[in-house]
Amino acid sequence: MESKLVLTYTPDKKDYVKASRALAKKTILFIILAAVLALGVVASAVILLMPSIENPTWKNIAIAVIWVGVFYVVYYLVLIPIQLSRAYKKNDFMKMERRFTITDAKLLMEIGEKSQELDWEHLRKVIYDGGLYLMVYKEDSPVYPFIHERAFTDDAEKEAFLNFLKEKSIPIQ
Repeated sequence: MESKLVLTYTPDKKDYVKASRALAKKTILFIILAAVLALGVVASAVILLMPSIENPTWKNIAIAVIWVGVFYVVYYLVLIPIQLSRAYKKNDFMKMERRFTITDAKLLMEIGEKSQELDWEHLRKVIYDGGLYLMVYKEDSPVYPFIHERAFTDDAEKEAFLNFLKEKSIPIQ
């Protein structure tokens, strides 16, 4: 007989923002871009604060880099949550209850009338971030289902979920 775990919950708009941020924080390209931009902003601030640098080209470049840095921060911290909030309000699918049936063979994800079977072999990793488990599936097209801790009715369910991941050698970051 196959082990089975069923988790049910309904995500709220904060879950989508948290999932988006969790994925960004664990994406190498995002981290590299943020580091390069931070370094550029610091260097630009030094250029603008040094009175000995009188080259107007350098000062213009510094101002542009600072503006890009400000836009990056505003986009990440303000615009993405606003976009996700609007999408959540308009899209009933995002508000639907999710049901995850976890077995030794697969993960069945049901959202409303739609369902999708996800094989364990395509689950690359799970990102844990502040009560949210974001699963990164890579097959034909990437899928990023997430399960909030409130889906677990008790610690035993959460432990069973973590054991499924451990048995399948799926890393949790």
